[in-house]
This record gives sequence, C-alpha cells and structure tokens, in this order.
Amino acid sequence: MDPEKVVFQFEQAGDVLILTPVGPFMEFRDHDIRNAYNEAYRRLCEPGVRHLLADFSRLDYFGSTFVGILVRLAKRVRSSQGEAVLCHLSDNMTQMLKTLMLLENTRTDFYWNSYPCRDSALQALANVGPKI
Repeated sequence: MDPEKVVFQFEQAGDVLILTPVGPFMEFRDHDIRNAYNEAYRRLCEPGVRHLLADFSRLDYFGSTFVGILVRLAKRVRSSQGEAVLCHLSDNMTQMLKTLMLLENTRTDFYWNSYPCRDSALQALANVGPKI
C-alpha cells in the first residue's frame, strides 16, 4: 500500500489558516485529495480560526477539482463570518478564475480577492471586520 501523499501544507497565522498546495493535483489519488480536503475543513472548524488564505507559491496550475475544493472551503469560512483570499496566483490560475467569474467579480455573490504575496493577503485579512 502506498503511503498517503501530502497535498496541502498547513500553517496558522493568528486567526488565519494558511493552506499551501504542494504539488500538481494530477499527481494525487482521489483519496489523498479527499483526505486533504477533510483535514482542511476540520482545521477551519477549530476555535480561533476565522479566515482562509490559499497560497499558490508552490503550484503553477490547478483544475476544476481544486476550484471545487476552494469553493467549499471558502463557503465554510464565510458561513462563520470569516473571509477567504488567495495569493501567488499564476497567470493561468488568474485567467481561469476570471473566466469562471470567481475572481474579483463583485457582481456575483461568491468570489475571491487575490493578492500578489502572503504578507499583503494577511494584511488584508487583518483589516476584515465582523460581518453584520
């Protein structure tokens, strides 16, 4: 039996869970991806975690499977009055999310904001007040 592959690296900065994909999703088996999603969801439910930052500094491309995971994790965070943001998107990722109307598109009720680096994303999340 193959050992489980690490799909996400997790860190926490204050009330922000930082999720960093560590390899192309095409290289992972379905159960590895499912387990990684479940672990991310569990961590988002822990006390003291309010926001999600997905850091793509170690990935150049993602497909629809990962977009679906991002949508579900962001919905979880937002249901608890938090926010989900992205950083280090490649040009391909940016274009895909814009095509899907999921990036910086305030005309939809579900979208992400993207930041060039982790520090700017964390700063933006630090300025998010409680939703009323």
